[in-house]
Amino acid sequence: MNIKKIISPDCIFVFLFLILFPFGQIIRIGIIHPIDLVVGAAMLYTIIKKLEYPEFFKHLKVFLVIAVSSWIFSIFIFRHIEVVYGLLYLFRLAAYLFFSVYVWNFVKKEDSNKKLLLNSLLAISIVSAFLGWIQFLILPDIKPFFVWGWDMHLFRIVGTFLDPTFLSLIIVFGSIISILQKKWFFTLFLLLSLAFTYSRAGYLAFIGAVFAIIYFEKKFKKLIFLVLGLVVIAFILPTAKNQSIELFRTFSAVSRIENYKQTIKLFSKSPVFGVGYNNMCIAYQKYIGPQDFSSHACSGSDSSILFVLATTGISGLIVLIYASKKIIYSAKHSTYYILLATSFVALLVHSLFGNSMFYPWIMGWMVILLSLASSTH
Repeated sequence: MNIKKIISPDCIFVFLFLILFPFGQIIRIGIIHPIDLVVGAAMLYTIIKKLEYPEFFKHLKVFLVIAVSSWIFSIFIFRHIEVVYGLLYLFRLAAYLFFSVYVWNFVKKEDSNKKLLLNSLLAISIVSAFLGWIQFLILPDIKPFFVWGWDMHLFRIVGTFLDPTFLSLIIVFGSIISILQKKWFFTLFLLLSLAFTYSRAGYLAFIGAVFAIIYFEKKFKKLIFLVLGLVVIAFILPTAKNQSIELFRTFSAVSRIENYKQTIKLFSKSPVFGVGYNNMCIAYQKYIGPQDFSSHACSGSDSSILFVLATTGISGLIVLIYASKKIIYSAKHSTYYILLATSFVALLVHSLFGNSMFYPWIMGWMVILLSLASSTH
């Protein structure tokens, strides 16, 4: 693809997204993520230029309507200026859903665009892992970032995302592509990188993805060795008597269970429509106790399903499940369909232990896969 095509408004936002992706959180400016601005610009372009809408977008739009409705409903619950925080998250959700329309229009123009995007996704996963190794060697202790609301991770690959849990899923997504493309050197590199995140959610997501690939590819004997390899590595990883990276550590599990309880408590306050998308911080403040709004944990939950329940209620969860089912079944059966389905399995498993479904980089990655699987070429 020549430079004139790359800077064309029809595709520039895709490439800006891919370029900014591996830099993660380190280019964040206050509450502004440059990657969100790119996706927001793509949404505006999509609306202004009246681009063609793919079939799957009607299902995404229904969930967006539910999210908007829940936020409007929340105004009558809280009657507080801080609901504006939720409105900002709502704009972000809308932007990423419309980004799928923009990417789909880019993909359907030329068949070569699909391969270009797929290889780009693998590349940014590898680069993200590589930057993680640089951080691991130069700055193994990220306690200094605690003052900005980040957790104090020690001797773990956290990379530019400053969080091993989310980085682990990005690595898992890359490993799915490398496995399907039989690029085993990259698979081994990503597998080793995943191991050093010490993220059990990432481990389980990888295992779930491999079994999904086995289901589609019918290659049990070859692929089961990847699962066994990860298990072996996980047991022999150095821990240096550091409880925070021990495989069977319990303190994080206890903390996560407590978070589940608190999220369920928020859900119980408004079970039908939720407390509003995304009013988690203000809801914690009202129903749980004083919260640090600068903390990155304040606006989320340790489970995407519970997050949906708490913020959009039962109505939101029903719509999300229905939309996901319709989208997966409507995608065209191909290698891209297998990639989307296995990545979705990994995301489902991972989202039981983190709010990964609504993490900006993950949302962007998944809408790109959805566009690839739903294009006509």
